[in-house]
Formats: sequence, structure tokens, C-alpha cells
Amino acid sequence: MVDMEQQRDALVERLFTAGLGMAEVLTVYLGDALGLYRALERAGSMTARELAQEAGIFERYAREWLEQQAAAGILATQDATAGTHERRYHLPAGHIEPLLDLNSPYSMAPLCKSFVAVSGALPELLGAFRSGAGVPWTSYGRDMVEAQGDFNRPWLVGSLGTEYLPSIPDLHERLMSEPGASVADVACGVGWAAISLARAYPNITVDGFDLDEASIEIASRNALEAGVADRVRFEARDAADPALQGQYDLALVVESVHDLSQPVAVLGAIKDMLKPGGTLIVADERTEDSFSAPASETERFFYAYSVLCCLPSAMDDHTSAATGTVMRQATFEAYAKEAGFDGVAVLPIEHDFLRFYRLDR
Repeated sequence: MVDMEQQRDALVERLFTAGLGMAEVLTVYLGDALGLYRALERAGSMTARELAQEAGIFERYAREWLEQQAAAGILATQDATAGTHERRYHLPAGHIEPLLDLNSPYSMAPLCKSFVAVSGALPELLGAFRSGAGVPWTSYGRDMVEAQGDFNRPWLVGSLGTEYLPSIPDLHERLMSEPGASVADVACGVGWAAISLARAYPNITVDGFDLDEASIEIASRNALEAGVADRVRFEARDAADPALQGQYDLALVVESVHDLSQPVAVLGAIKDMLKPGGTLIVADERTEDSFSAPASETERFFYAYSVLCCLPSAMDDHTSAATGTVMRQATFEAYAKEAGFDGVAVLPIEHDFLRFYRLDR
């Protein structure tokens, strides 16, 4: 028999721990957005006054944030018994990568930023639950745009063109050949996939398409800073534009199919964009094959994002497929078949959160 008191106590402990974690996520966001971690990393160690002067913030807030971060074990202090104004704080060496290196697979600052973005949209989300309407992607703000791009950035920059695509021999050969292949990055976000492909394959050209103007602005700047703007172009343009039909050897969609209100129509449009013999690579969530409860931490993670962001933003269209983040393999295969693709191959690419699909025209 289940002990009701044990159940109660376990849930109370779990939610207290989760609430503490969420509070610390919010304070990490402050440190990231205000440049406090970067200032500490540059200086080595700082007092509250030094941090306030360097970062341009009010000293009393600097002191409280530093004390909270040290109490949480995110920062360290050389002498906890030192006076309030003399106490020095530093960023432990092992914490630099998760907090400051956006190219690292251990980067966590974007995750914190994404939950802050979700928090800002909660009033609209409450209304959407009651009305059945959606929450427009724009309601999540620029923080969510940047967080989504930076969440995928480590593997896109570190593995896509140097490991993942080279593991597909015929595709790798086509991308390496001359004349260069034409590639479409659909729902390109802030552009890291397109940029990484251009860096890895010097003969190709890449066109990135997204309907979100803020994403296109950031992507264009990223391409310029990466030195590939001569071969990578970003446009706020619908992939269904008839002028794009039959133009591309390869199309790529990264973690976006589950977000689409009309996934079948978009997949069909991408099929039309491909030249005969062209290939579509899709990366989307590595979900379980079927529902289970309680579920794994990864599945819980997907469901949390689905409730808070992915499903509501897709529901902005009243005819939406309403897929949600937890798009199982069978669901994607059904979408691909309805869009006109003959078959779907799951590629043997290992990633903790993503499954990679290949579809050929």
C-alpha cells in the first residue's frame, strides 16, 4: 500500500529543491545578462565594489548577488570571514566552461536564459490554456531566440560538418565536390548550422530561411563575424516560395519540425526545393517510442518545453497539427510519408537529445 505521508513528503521535498533550482537559474541569468561572470573571469577575483564598478551596476546589488552565488556554490570566496567590503570572490575554473563558453557541449547559460524567456510569457500562456489559442513565438522575446540558437550551437559548431555529415559517405562526397553543392537551411534560427556547413565545406553555398526577423538579423551578423557571409545568405522567406523549387542538393532542418504548425506542408515544400536525388537531413528530439509515466529525465525535459513553449507557439495557427516537443519517431515518419517522401532512414549518429533522419527525393 502506498504511504500517503511519504508521497506528500517526497513531493514537498522535490518541489522545494526544484524551486531552489529555479531561483538559482534566475540568478545565473542575471550574472550572464549583466556580464558579471565575464568580469570575474577577466579579473580573477573581485570585491563587490570592484565588480560594481567594472560591470556598471549598483554596489549593494553586486554584494547581494556575490553572496548568494557563493552561498549556492557557483562562486567561491577566498575568505568567508573577511569583512563585507574586503571579501573577494572568484569563478572556479571548472565553472568557466558551463557559464561562459557557448561553443562547449557543457554550456548551460542558454538553458537558464530559455527558462527566463518562458517565465515572461506565462501570463499569455495562462490565457492560451483557457482559450485554446496559441502564444506567438515573438511573445518569448529575443532571449528565447538567442537561447535556442546557443543551445544547439555546441554540436553544430563542433560536430555537424566535422563528424556527423562526414559519416554519411555519399553526402560528404557531394558536399566536397566541385562545383559546390547548394544547401538550404530551413527554419535556420540564428544560423549556426549554415555557418558550420560553410566552414566545413569550402565549395558549397548555403541559403538560410526563417520567418522570424530577429533570427535572420542575428544569423546574418553571425555569418559576417564568422567570415562566411560571401557563401551564406539568410532571408525571412517562406520555404514554400515557388521560386525555390528544384534549387538545392541538400536541405537541413534542425530541431524545428515539432515546432511547425503545418509540418506536412513544410516537409512537402522542402521536397520540392530539392533537386532530383537531393537529400533532406532532419534533427529532432530523441524521444521514447511510446508514452510512459513516470518517464526518464530526458523525456520530462522534452515535456516541460512542450507545455511551456513548443506546443503553445505552434498553436498560434488554429489549423495547427499541434505536435509538441515529444514528436515520436512514428509521428515524424507519418508526416514524411504524407509529404511525399518514400522512406525515412534513422542515421547512426549518437546524440543525447537528438535523433537524425535522412529523407531522399
